[in-house]
Amino acid sequence: MRPVSLGVGLPLEGPVEELVETAREAEALGCSFLWANDDRLQKDLFGVLAAIALGTERVRLGPGVTNPYSRHPALIAAAIATLDELSEGRAVLGLGAGGTNHRALGVERIAPVATLRDAIRVIRALLRGETVTVEGAVVVSRDAVLDFEPCRSEVPIYVGARGPRMLELAGEVADAVIVGNLATVDSWRYARDRVRAGAARAGRDPRDVPLIAWFYCSIADDSSAAKDAIRPMVATSLVTSRPILADLGLVMPERFAQTMSALDWSLSSAAVREAGAMLPAECLEWFGLAGTPEECLSRLTQLVEEFSEISQVAIVPAPPVGCRAIDVVRRFLTEVAPAHAIAGSSSQVES
Repeated sequence: MRPVSLGVGLPLEGPVEELVETAREAEALGCSFLWANDDRLQKDLFGVLAAIALGTERVRLGPGVTNPYSRHPALIAAAIATLDELSEGRAVLGLGAGGTNHRALGVERIAPVATLRDAIRVIRALLRGETVTVEGAVVVSRDAVLDFEPCRSEVPIYVGARGPRMLELAGEVADAVIVGNLATVDSWRYARDRVRAGAARAGRDPRDVPLIAWFYCSIADDSSAAKDAIRPMVATSLVTSRPILADLGLVMPERFAQTMSALDWSLSSAAVREAGAMLPAECLEWFGLAGTPEECLSRLTQLVEEFSEISQVAIVPAPPVGCRAIDVVRRFLTEVAPAHAIAGSSSQVES
């Protein structure tokens, strides 16, 4: 059994130079994966990833995650192949069907499972040098072919999922599954079982489908300050999880629902900040890892020891007031992750 690998998902906020510096420090502290979040209308995903690729040496990197509604799968294929070339074969592709910018782009999220399946088909075929025609409900591609030869014909595709049908699709077709923002034992049991069901349907051994535990994370000596920092992120996850809350064994708090309804269920930064302030403290543990280093270590160890399928733990830093993202990353990689590894928790590390 090998140790769990570590990843960081960077919100694309602040100067690009600072994002590159955060990536460099994360790499130096033992991080194996660097993911860039494709949220709202933040800085361009692949532009920032290109800068990080040129500023790092060994960390694997890619979108965490992008989607085939706001980016055409053929353009995703071209972009990930370009990133793979710039990084000398270090690219990985995180792909999902969600998106916090759909309203701003006038995008309607229809037929998500079929759309993601079509997108994966297009991307893999194009990377192999094939000519692709697809006539899906969302993904339409006619005689598409890349005008260059990728340096690798197989870039790993990690599917980000939380809903039951999407988790099952991931178990069927993904190289690995990013289990998005679930942080309780019960919700992880649900996610694992759905991935297993999809793998079984495709005749795959579930052990060949690594799971990545993806957490919003804030670490501070003041536990309350750390928990407050993840409120907007937890609010976003609650809104996007409305159809599956019963599957997760969760109930949306009434005051939060009333606030979001008054805000027309917007996922704007201002809306989720306002609604997040309404969340009871116990709800913050549903979708995030926040508190003192000791508290975070205890919860993380419980999950990784309970679920041997977890091969990577990736955090999205949410800095408390007065801190920066790099401060959270540094504390996680130096105060939480090493102690967790020493405690003996380990699992398969994805290739």
